[in-house]
Amino acid sequence: MGITARIDGIKAIQDKLDKLSKDAQQEVSKEINNSALVIQRNAKRNVVVDNGFLRGSIRLEPISDLTYTVEAKAKYAPYVEFGTGGLVDIPAGYEQYAAIFRGKGIRKVNLRARPFLIPAFENEVPQLLKRLKKIFNA
Repeated sequence: MGITARIDGIKAIQDKLDKLSKDAQQEVSKEINNSALVIQRNAKRNVVVDNGFLRGSIRLEPISDLTYTVEAKAKYAPYVEFGTGGLVDIPAGYEQYAAIFRGKGIRKVNLRARPFLIPAFENEVPQLLKRLKKIFNA
């Protein structure tokens, strides 16, 4: 199990989309796709590289026109993102998600967090929202 960031069509946006022209709907879909690509590119740029396996495991998967998943499929990706042992650093709002990856206490390894996916996601979402507002207000 890797770590995933997902851009999902928000219900309010989906309701507004139904009222837009086909061209505007395609523009929204294009913007969401572009943001997913930016997140993937920035996550690959931000990730710590040892042998390149983790970077190579970062993939973009379209789920629908409005939903994309960017995932680091390497099993150890969450431990790089959040850290381990006494050096765990979980960004506010991601506590429940990070709990999925909590260790079983078998051994204690202290690795500092080296986030790559969450920062890429958090940096892009406000940009996407600005672009979508322009489309909806046009």
